[in-house]
Amino acid sequence: MRVFEPLQANDPQQVGRYRILARLGSGGMGVVYLGRSRTGRAVAVKVVNASLAGDPEFRLRFAREVALARTVSGFFTAGVIDADPEGPPPWLVTAYVPGLSLEEAVERHGPWPQDSVRALGAGLAEALESIHSAGVVHRDLKPANVLLAVDGPRVIDFGISVAVGGNRLTHTGVLVGTPGFMAPEQLTGDPVGPPGDVFCLGAILTYAATGAGPFGTGSAQSLWYRIVNQEPELDALPAGLHAIVAQCLDKRPDRRPTPEALLNELTGADGGTVTELFAEAAWLPEGIGHALRADTAKPLPVTSAPASSVPDTRPPAPEGSAPPVVSSSADAPGETSDPTRPRAARATVPPISPAAGGPATADPPPGSFPNGDTDTPGRPSAPPHGGDTHPPRSASPANESSDVRAAPTQPRAMEPSGEQTPAEAPAARRGRVSRRRVLLTLTGAGVAAAGFTGWRLLDDGDGDGVGTVSGPPLPPQPGSLRWAFATGKSVSSSPAVADGVVYCGSGDHKLYAIDAATGRRRWAFTTGDEVFSSPAVAGGVVYVGSGDRNLYAIDAATGRRRWTYATQGWLTSSPAVADGIVYVGSVDRGLHAVDVATGRRRWVFTAGREVYSSPTVADGSVYVGSDDGLLYAVDAATGRKRWACTTGRRVRSAPAVVGGTVYVSSDDRHLDAVDTADGRQLWTFSTGARVISSPKVVDGVVYVGGVDRNVYAIDAATGRRRWTFTTAEEVHSSPAIADGVLYIGGYSGGFYAIDLATGRRRWTFATGQRITSGPAVADGTVYLSSYDTKIYALRV
Repeated sequence: MRVFEPLQANDPQQVGRYRILARLGSGGMGVVYLGRSRTGRAVAVKVVNASLAGDPEFRLRFAREVALARTVSGFFTAGVIDADPEGPPPWLVTAYVPGLSLEEAVERHGPWPQDSVRALGAGLAEALESIHSAGVVHRDLKPANVLLAVDGPRVIDFGISVAVGGNRLTHTGVLVGTPGFMAPEQLTGDPVGPPGDVFCLGAILTYAATGAGPFGTGSAQSLWYRIVNQEPELDALPAGLHAIVAQCLDKRPDRRPTPEALLNELTGADGGTVTELFAEAAWLPEGIGHALRADTAKPLPVTSAPASSVPDTRPPAPEGSAPPVVSSSADAPGETSDPTRPRAARATVPPISPAAGGPATADPPPGSFPNGDTDTPGRPSAPPHGGDTHPPRSASPANESSDVRAAPTQPRAMEPSGEQTPAEAPAARRGRVSRRRVLLTLTGAGVAAAGFTGWRLLDDGDGDGVGTVSGPPLPPQPGSLRWAFATGKSVSSSPAVADGVVYCGSGDHKLYAIDAATGRRRWAFTTGDEVFSSPAVAGGVVYVGSGDRNLYAIDAATGRRRWTYATQGWLTSSPAVADGIVYVGSVDRGLHAVDVATGRRRWVFTAGREVYSSPTVADGSVYVGSDDGLLYAVDAATGRKRWACTTGRRVRSAPAVVGGTVYVSSDDRHLDAVDTADGRQLWTFSTGARVISSPKVVDGVVYVGGVDRNVYAIDAATGRRRWTFTTAEEVHSSPAIADGVLYIGGYSGGFYAIDLATGRRRWTFATGQRITSGPAVADGTVYLSSYDTKIYALRV
């Protein structure tokens, strides 16, 4: 039975655009409230504790993990749909739906029949497909993180548990996971990937079918020993489940089935038995299904009653009981509240009865506009480019927690801003769209049978969808996501934009051409090694270096190679093109000049050490740095040295040349201004650590990032500081500037938009991992890449 706590005196009446009505629970991370959107949609609002909100590192982790969780979508997963990681304090939102956890269901009602366990396994396998395809590994899949609804299970807490743990999760030797539901590789220190989640899925199925985990009970240490050294106890499993579970629990990760293979095994060739159970809303054991249906038929609170007016009639919370279930839902632009009005008077929204499907004006779920075209504001990620919460005890079967529990979003991956990701789905997923639609169609029927007639499912894209939800898009906001494109590995190459196409290299050995408007791949060119170099585009040709020691010229329209130029070392330097010549540095210590038409060498200038620096061409000279600590000026026509200026330590940044001065940063913790005529140093600006970022000069000011976690604005004429913007992370990225805003990435995954005039933050976005590349700005969009494998397009 759902029971809500009254609000306390210090509880907020409004968070963001959501009215607060009651407490759902509290825990170590914060307090979860029942709230409503302006259109009456019930939501769960988690507000972070002040002790955590004051920690800048926590805020960054929180933003990054919320962003990562929001890249995950799918019918059987639960993601964050609104958040403000920069809020005072930070908060996140999902929509409230009644339910209970698998852990509580088994404790109260006992083991499940075989058909229900198979249906559970199919839903969880589908969820893992969605999670893994977004580049996320859950790492803590357990019965408490599986929520039950009449139309299928929901997986929660993918990613956010990392942020919730705070600093303790960064300590060496700390395990992420739950005893009895951890893969052997989590305990032995080996890499943990998607197969680790499959192992946990096998343990969950054993628990559902027998009432106990496959490695028994006892202390954490004894469970860990059995997981690593002993075989699971599967004798109590029904015969039809034994083989499937045994495969999942294989101690060798490469021998475990994939979620795709599991889904095939559990549903059969045509999806038969399991999907029929979902369609009839009969997949749950009878007692659990009856309890859920009865609970969902009860209305939610309408007004925010003071603590004194709402008696607490709850029974004692059972040990380990589950938190509330909440599901993803989009909301209309926020309402405002008048603190002078009585609390009850502000509750003008009619109650939502689940049986009635909510008010006629209820807004659609996120990502539910046709073709995935949504414009949902206020969705900072960030990486992105995927819910972040830890479950406390519950005061009722499913309604009290410090955790946010989400029912499913639509079946397409959702990025941090709440928009759909048009990046291509993996081939394995494209191959099984029809079966996925069968599952979604039938689970949608289960929702309707339970009375949730306001929920409809989105066409999967091949023309035979089960309906769409229409509605006006919300106005776009700066920093919101247009799209995110996933590559095969980390991305340190900076994107280049030309003629409506974004070009960017990846660690998966490919150079990608991506449609700037849609985020869809135009083509991919494969090199022989990782592509660290950032591409240059000129005359319909893309030039890029590779770790295979080659410089490539690639037709921008077709992705076909025009020529290849071989050096004797890696090319991490980004090429520069001027007057029919492409210039590029190499680890072979050379600055190479190559004819753009033929790919033949014009000349090579040899520095004292490796040339990681990207060259800059201006007024007949090529300026480039070297690991020998020198900045060189080389004649662009002949390759002869004009002069060399000593910086003190290695130079890996690209010089910036404006008005007879070349600006260069180096590992000696300085930014230097050097006269282009003779290499004479004009001034030096000191930072707190080495400078990898390449400077950018605009309107008499030099902008550069530092490993000391600062972004600097320096007077180009005098070398005096104009302002400093301090981040919570090292800054290796180089800035991009457009329309009075500086854009730059951080080494922990933060992306910042900074006002050029004041040095104050405009907005931030969080990706899943570090950003070392520089962004590019074109046509109202900033493009950036991240080590989380993605290339992002954000509104400016």
